[in-house]
Order: sequence, then structure tokens, then C-alpha cells
Amino acid sequence: MFSEFARFGVPVFLMLSGALLLNRDIEIKSFLKRKVPRIAYPFLFYFIIFWLSSSLLNREFSYTIFTYNWYFWMILGVYLSVPIINKFIQQASESEIEYFLAIFVLAAIFYQITLIFGIEHYFDLNFFVAPIGYLVLGYYLSIKQFNIDSKKLIILMAVIFLTATFFKMLETGAVLPKNSILNYVATQTAIVGSWVDMSIFEILQAGSLFVLFKNLNLHIMDKVIVSISNVSYGMYLCNSLVMSFLIPIFTPIPSNGIEICAIIIVMILVVFVVSWILVTLISRIPVIGKYCT
Repeated sequence: MFSEFARFGVPVFLMLSGALLLNRDIEIKSFLKRKVPRIAYPFLFYFIIFWLSSSLLNREFSYTIFTYNWYFWMILGVYLSVPIINKFIQQASESEIEYFLAIFVLAAIFYQITLIFGIEHYFDLNFFVAPIGYLVLGYYLSIKQFNIDSKKLIILMAVIFLTATFFKMLETGAVLPKNSILNYVATQTAIVGSWVDMSIFEILQAGSLFVLFKNLNLHIMDKVIVSISNVSYGMYLCNSLVMSFLIPIFTPIPSNGIEICAIIIVMILVVFVVSWILVTLISRIPVIGKYCT
């Protein structure tokens, strides 16, 4: 249930990337030279840390870290595709972008229906039901002006977000029996295999949240948000290491029902804060600091 409520994280990040990277003058060589090392160095840094900690603590080293950190492989594929998608955005009219997004949404609905009802099909729309869909959606929503009062738009987006989240929770069995509904996950895409949630409910959840915050214009805790933003990638990469130390502490605690929910919430907060502090401290170490975020 908790994961479904917060699963918008990766889609929203992709949408922000689309808003910031698309419709720009991009020179392929300089773009890749700047972006690829930015994600590759921290990935290798924490891989080495993970390996060293396993060796020093006599723990079995698992290569599943490569699949566990699927986000790295997904975002690498996205960066490789940006120069190509950017050309499309630069040349496309608003209606052509809307056509792309219409197929993106309809394909998500189509695949989800086939999953729910177990329908065999041979219609391949995987190119559209991929992370690049969120990329284009983010750009489109960042420039789209809605002919509706800002306050009404915020309320509407909040309603859509909560409704989409409710339907996503159905899949967990928290509201209705499990498997009443299924999420379509982009495990095989035109870019790189990923675990991005491509369900229509995730598209609605992430899209509504994007528009909501676009119109809120908040300036609360700016310094804290910037601090977290600067080290967020490193936090993602090291959270599995932090959890490997915390799980043995939390597992023996006797729990049932609401106690399990409380433990999950506490563990989420502890992992978040510890990862934040850890990466912030490492980032301040001369020489190696620049490779951890």
C-alpha cells in the first residue's frame, strides 16, 4: 500500500527531466559527455562500497545489486534517447506531441486491460509504453496552459491524484482482494529494460501531481529541499546498503497489524535520514566527494 502511494517518484523525475532537457539545443557529444559520467561514477562508487562492506563483514556479495539498481540502467537509456526525442519535440507541433501522448495513454490502457483479463495479443506498442512517454508528458505539461482558475486546477489535480492512488492501492489487496487490478510495468521497452510503472493510474497519479506542484508555487523549506535534491541520486544508490544494516535490527521486533505499518513508516524515515546524512558527509570529502552524488 505504501509503495503504491509513493510510486510516482520515478515517473515524476522523468517528467521533470523532460521539462528541463527537451526543446533545447543539444550537441550529442557534449550532452553525453556531461550526463553519462554524472550517473555512472556514483553507480560504480557505491558498487565498490557495497563490495567492500560485504568483504569486510564476511557477507555474501550478491550481483543482484545490478538489477536492484535498475533505475541507473533505465536513466542511462533515457539519456541516450534524449538527443533523438529532442529533435522530434523541436520539430513537432503541439497537436503532434498530443498525438504521441494519446498513443502513450491508450497503449497503457490497452496493456493493462490485457493483463487484467488475461487477453493474448500481438499488438506491439512497447515503444510508446516506455520511460520516454513520461519524458514527453513532462515537457508537454510544463508548457501547457490550462484555461481554468489556478485554485480550481489545484483542487482538480488533487482529486485526480487521490483517485488514481486509490485505484493503485486495489492491486495491493489493501482495499479489495489482491489481483483485482494489475499495474503494467515496462520490463521490456524500446530503450532499456526497466521497472517503471506504466499503468494508466500511474500516469494519472504522476501527471496530476506534476501539474499540482507546478501551480502551487511553494517556497517552503527551500534549503532543505535543495540539500536533498543535491544528494538524492546518491541516497538512492546507497539505500540498499543502509537497509542491509537496519533490517536485522527491525526484523526481530514482534509485530502484527497496525504495528507492522508503524515499523514500515519508521524504517522508511530512518533509511531516508541516514542515507541523506551519509551521502551529504561523503560528498564533503575531498577528491572522492564528487563521485558519490
